Amino acid sequence: MIGKVLGNRYEIVEKIGSGGMSYVYKARCRLLNRYVAVKVLRPEFTADEEFVKKFRRESRAAASLSHQNIVSIYDVGIDGDIYYIVMEYVEGKTLKQVIKEKQRLMPGETAEIAKQVCKALEHAHKNHIIHRDIKPHNILITKDGTAKVTDFGIARAVTDSTVTNTGNVIGSVHYFSPEQARGGYIDEKSDLYSLGIVMYEMVTGKVPFEGESPISIALKHLQEPFVPPGELAADLPRGLEQIIIKATKKETAERYNSAREMLQDLNAFINNHAAVFDYQVLNNDDSPTIVIPAVDQNKINKDNGEMKMDNMTVKAKKKRRKKMLIGLTIVATLVLATLAGMYLVKELLYVKAVEVPDIVGDTVEEATEKLASRGLDIDINERRHHIEFPEGTIISQYPKAGEKNKVTNPVLVIVSRGPEKTEVPDLINKSSYEAQLLLQEAGLKEGEVELRYSEQFVIGFIMDQNPRPGLSVDQGTAIDLVVSAGEEPVETRVPDVIGLKFDTAKKLIENAGLILGSHYYQESAIVPEGYVISQSIEPESLVEEGTSLVLGVSSGSEIVEESPPSQVEGSELLKIDLPENAENIKVTVKKYESGVEETVYQRRHDGDEGPLYVEVRGRGIVRVVVLFNDIPQNERTIDFSKEE
Repeated sequence: MIGKVLGNRYEIVEKIGSGGMSYVYKARCRLLNRYVAVKVLRPEFTADEEFVKKFRRESRAAASLSHQNIVSIYDVGIDGDIYYIVMEYVEGKTLKQVIKEKQRLMPGETAEIAKQVCKALEHAHKNHIIHRDIKPHNILITKDGTAKVTDFGIARAVTDSTVTNTGNVIGSVHYFSPEQARGGYIDEKSDLYSLGIVMYEMVTGKVPFEGESPISIALKHLQEPFVPPGELAADLPRGLEQIIIKATKKETAERYNSAREMLQDLNAFINNHAAVFDYQVLNNDDSPTIVIPAVDQNKINKDNGEMKMDNMTVKAKKKRRKKMLIGLTIVATLVLATLAGMYLVKELLYVKAVEVPDIVGDTVEEATEKLASRGLDIDINERRHHIEFPEGTIISQYPKAGEKNKVTNPVLVIVSRGPEKTEVPDLINKSSYEAQLLLQEAGLKEGEVELRYSEQFVIGFIMDQNPRPGLSVDQGTAIDLVVSAGEEPVETRVPDVIGLKFDTAKKLIENAGLILGSHYYQESAIVPEGYVISQSIEPESLVEEGTSLVLGVSSGSEIVEESPPSQVEGSELLKIDLPENAENIKVTVKKYESGVEETVYQRRHDGDEGPLYVEVRGRGIVRVVVLFNDIPQNERTIDFSKEE
C-alpha cells in the first residue's frame, strides 16, 4: 500500500497501526497538502454487500459529528476493491499505549481523560449515535493532553452485519457491557459501562476480567463481580471509585442515566478530590422527626389497695397542666434552637465562589499572584514537556478562565518543562520530502530554505543544513536547509521565426537548444499556408535551454483539416498557480497523447509573477501533468473530442 494513491488524492506514506477490522495508514492529501489518517477495511468485511452499505451509512452519520474530543471524519471512499475512511491525523498515542508506559494513571489524570471522553459521548448521544466500542485503543491522547475518541459509527456497522471474524469478538470483549455480551438492547448506557471499565484500567493498570477465551470473559461481565479498584490501588480516592462502580453496574437502571450525569460527578471530583457520592434514593417522607416523650395523662391514686384513674383531685389536674406547659415550652425552645442552629450552620458552611482568571502562559509565580488576589490557591497537578510553552509556564488550567470556583478549591494547573531535547537528523542528500518526514519524526520544523545550483546534487535534494546533524536541540527548533536547484541553466536567445516556413522555423528552434512544444493553425488571407504567423516567446528573449515554444502556423484563407472532423486538434488554456515566495522555480508542463510524452512548456518563474496560463492542444483524450522543479504537483485529463 505504501506509495499508493487512493481516490486520486490520498498518497499512502506509512502504516501506523492495525486492528481487528482495518489497517491504518498515514497519508498525504494532495489537494489540501496535509497529513491525514486513512483506515482501510480488511477484505473479509468488504466481501459482504450488506455490511458495506451499513458501513458507508454509519460512517457518513459519524462524519456529521463535530467536537474537539472526537476525531473528525473527512471522507469515505472506494478505490477498486479498497474501502477506506479518511480521518483527522492526530499526533500522539493511544490511551492503551499511555497506560502501558505509565502502568497506572493518577486519579486526577484519569478523571480529566474520562471527562473529555464523556463530553465526546454526550455530543454523539445527542446526535443519536452510540459508539459501541469504547476502549483505550479508540481513545487518542495528543501531546497537549487532549483526549480524542475515534471510530464512531463503525462498530455499529460491524455488529449489525452478518459478517463474522473467526477467533475475534467484534467490540473488544474486555470492555463489553453485559447487554452486549448477551446480544441484548444497546443504548447510551452501554457506552458509559465501557468507559467505566476503561477508567478501572487507568487507575489499576489492568482490566477487571480476564479469561482463556472471549466467551469466558463475556460471561464474567454477565455474572461475576469484579475486585473493587480501591483494593488494587490503595491511594484511589473514594469518590472516583464510586463513579467507576456506578458506571459499571450490571443492571442498566443502576448506572448513570446519561453522559451529562456522569460528567457532573467527574467535575465534582476534579474540583475536590475528597468528594464522595451517595447514590441511595431517599423516599419523599424520609425527613427527620423530633421525638418528644409522652406526658402521663392518668393520675394513679391508691384507695384501699385499688387503682382509681377517673377521680382526679383539682390539685392533681393543676399539676398535670403545669407539666404540659413545661413540656410545650421545652419543645418550642428546641424548635427555635434547631432553626437558629440551621441558620448558623448554613452561614458557617457557605463558601464564596469567585471567577477564575486566565493564567495560561503565565509563569507559576505570576499565576500564584493572580489567583491569590482573588483568594484562590494554585495546585500543580503535573509537569510535562511542551514545544510552545517555555519552562515554568502554565500549559492548562482547571477550572478554565471565566468559570466560577470556590475559594476552598485550588486551581489545578499543568506546568511546562519546556521542549524536550532531540537529535538533529542527517538530511544531506535526502529528498525534500524525506527531509520533511525526518524533521517531523524528530519534532523539528523546516526553517529557511535556500535554492542553490549544483552539479553534484540532484535537483530537489538537500545540499546542506543548519544546525548540523547529531546536535541536541529543543523540539520545535527550525532547521535551515540548502536545496539543490540542479545544474545552473544555460541561457539561449530565442530566434525570430515569424514569416518562415514551418520546417525552417522548427530547425532554427532546435538549433538554438529549444523545444518546439506544439503548433496550431490560424486562418490568414495574408500569410501563405504553412508559414509561421506567431510564436509564444518574444524573439531575442533570453531563456533556458530546453524551453518550449508554441507556434501559430497559417492555414491560408481556410483552416486546413489534417484529420477527420472527430479528431480535429483542440486547445485549452491551463491555469497554473505558482507557490508563494517561490524563487527561480522551474515550471514544466507535459502532455501524454496516444502514449507519447511531449513537453509543452518549460521555464523558470518567481512566485510573485502571479498565475501562468499555458495553452495545451491535442486530439481526443490528453493527460496533462504540471511539475515544479521536476516534481509532479497535479495532473488532469482533457477530452478534446467533446469540443466537437
